Amino acid sequence: MSFLATTEEIEEIGALHSNPAFLPDHHIDQSLRQIGTVVAIITVVQLVFLQIFRSRLSKGSDQSSAWKSSYQFTNLLVNLFLGVLGIYHYYFTLPRPALTVSEKVEGWESLSIFSDIQIGYQLWALPVGYFFVGETSGMMFHHVQVVVVGCLSAFFWNGFRYVTPFFYGLIEISSVPLSVMNYFKTRPELIKERPTMYTVVRLIFSVVFLTVRVVMWVPNMFDWLKTCGILCYTCDNASCYAGLGLSMLAGFGLTVLQMVWASKIVEGLLKAAAGGGKKKKSAEDNSEKKD
Repeated sequence: MSFLATTEEIEEIGALHSNPAFLPDHHIDQSLRQIGTVVAIITVVQLVFLQIFRSRLSKGSDQSSAWKSSYQFTNLLVNLFLGVLGIYHYYFTLPRPALTVSEKVEGWESLSIFSDIQIGYQLWALPVGYFFVGETSGMMFHHVQVVVVGCLSAFFWNGFRYVTPFFYGLIEISSVPLSVMNYFKTRPELIKERPTMYTVVRLIFSVVFLTVRVVMWVPNMFDWLKTCGILCYTCDNASCYAGLGLSMLAGFGLTVLQMVWASKIVEGLLKAAAGGGKKKKSAEDNSEKKD
């Protein structure tokens, strides 16, 4: 991975401005239909889960736990689907590295399904997360940023669809154990009943998150920012600068979020390790006293 762009790369990427701004109308219409379909399907799935969890509540119980549980299980299914689909395309269908620099920018229209699913997913998550689940401001910010970069891939000719199996697919596999972990958190009694299982889920989540959203994310995002930066640098009008600049800002913002979350995970792992060491030392001290 080169940190500096060559003259050939700048010229090749700059030449892509001769492409139309938007994908053909029929493709955009198809993407809009697919986004709407995704929103509808996810909504139905979540409502089914909601009824299941509501039926298990006693009369007069707080409904918020049912909303949170249905939200988490819906997230689990969507993220599992995206993660598996992303892994398949990332490792088995795409030439890696890309054959040419321009391939990172244009083409791969069939992969816009990833951006369509992600946009629909985030459009569902925004209102449900805000009004019914109480999502953090960081997560709401994340949903908006994904919609911004998703629109670039879904509707624009130079849409960087080559990277969508990774950024919109593969990385979501880390959210599968996260959904399970969050379900445990909504039911503290489960943590008490199955502490070992909860610990294992947390460990799996930590390892997978740090692998895909730090170790793999950083070089992939750097390469995307570099390529998008060249395309932005060679723009010849204000709307081009604004659109690509906004996408780069969203990509950078998503990277900052990953690093913030990663730092919290590492901090938690260190605390857990330190706590385990203290418990072990305490047990040894007690054993010595008994002796």
